Amino acid sequence: MNEEKPVIRSDLNGTIENMLSSSTASFDKDCNSSLCFYDFDIPAESTNKATAFLTSSESSLVFNDVISAVFITHNGSMITDTNIILGGVTENAKHTEAAIYFYETLDKMKSAGWQRYIFPGEARISGAEAKRFDRFDEVLGVPTVTGPWKDPALKLDQTDWLAMPTINSWYLYNNGNYLQLRVQRKNSLQAPQDRGTYLFSLNFQTEAEFYKSFVESDDRERWTTLL
Repeated sequence: MNEEKPVIRSDLNGTIENMLSSSTASFDKDCNSSLCFYDFDIPAESTNKATAFLTSSESSLVFNDVISAVFITHNGSMITDTNIILGGVTENAKHTEAAIYFYETLDKMKSAGWQRYIFPGEARISGAEAKRFDRFDEVLGVPTVTGPWKDPALKLDQTDWLAMPTINSWYLYNNGNYLQLRVQRKNSLQAPQDRGTYLFSLNFQTEAEFYKSFVESDDRERWTTLL
């Protein structure tokens, strides 16, 4: 008999108790004085990857190729961080396959209402202007994380895809939730221009938890005042 496919169901603004009771996937719990981590993982080569249903008040997402999921709580039962790793493409896949998968994932996010997020203080420049800037992480000499090259609306050709750093992040938000979509690439030694191994991760945070990272750790609970 085929092993039953693990299922993860979670509200991005919900409680850990609801997530655990609604899911068939098995989680390991690890806590310290203030944080608790609930961890699920499965080998990347598994043919029975988990399906994750992630919802919020105005968004519903489904991912059928989850190989890792971590849910984090801070001093309570509310989930503040949701970290998902996707199986994406097979090891040593063609770069074209990885790019197609990436843009399919972005389209899924945009269809669910997720929009580009630009860090405070960074230039508001669309991806249509990206070619005006030679560096992927800089605008007019100023370092950027969410610059025009990281506009989700910009579709990179293979030359630009391979010219980007091997670790890249795109930021999106939707109705009080924030997302870092991260892509890590390791080019094949035998055919670096044709193939590589990829890791696709989705790091969701509540608005409070996201903006707390903008201030010193000792001031996290004063984040609204300091911002």
